[in-house]
Amino acid sequence: MENKSSILYHFRNITIRSDDKNLCTEGLYLIIGKELKLQTDNQKTEDYLEVLKYLINYCVDTNLVIMDSQNIGYYSWLLQFRLDEDNCYDLYEANADGSGFNKGCDTAISVVRQQSEMCLQYDLIPLFPNFNQSVVISDGVYEGKDIEGIRYDSPQGESGWYLITDDYNDDIKSLKMVHFYHVAFARPDILQYLAIPFGYRFIMKNGNV
Repeated sequence: MENKSSILYHFRNITIRSDDKNLCTEGLYLIIGKELKLQTDNQKTEDYLEVLKYLINYCVDTNLVIMDSQNIGYYSWLLQFRLDEDNCYDLYEANADGSGFNKGCDTAISVVRQQSEMCLQYDLIPLFPNFNQSVVISDGVYEGKDIEGIRYDSPQGESGWYLITDDYNDDIKSLKMVHFYHVAFARPDILQYLAIPFGYRFIMKNGNV
């Protein structure tokens, strides 16, 4: 049978091939026992290549055993390895509303691009939070109210973000520490601002920032 896949890229001794619907690694099997497969949809090929390069770096540098249904953070979004019928790890991503996972990584690419472009607009270097870091919020954040977001220099397990609405009563004890992903799912309208680095803030008034 004719092989209709073509070589797109070589990265760290791993070949990345393309067919009509997927990008696939060749050679990663020697490191993690499986190849990776990434469904391509509406993003640019170079964006999908960046995702695979990120994952190859992760697999090569960590030397961890990858398991079926294992999660991995991609900057400010969440991906998941899932074993398919070809004994490859297909890439899935968290749905935008947190309702589960879908095949591909279009949302992840969009989130990272929006965050990067927002920082570039103000000549800032992005500092991407990850899904497992903490965010401090007041009442009103999950309810969609206007926000003042302030990012403080913080330890590794914390994003540094404090998100405050007019519902805040000036009682520090009323603030809640939650995971970043809860905010990402509940407030997609502010997600693009959350890679702004330590020492900066944004203010949302009447829905405008």
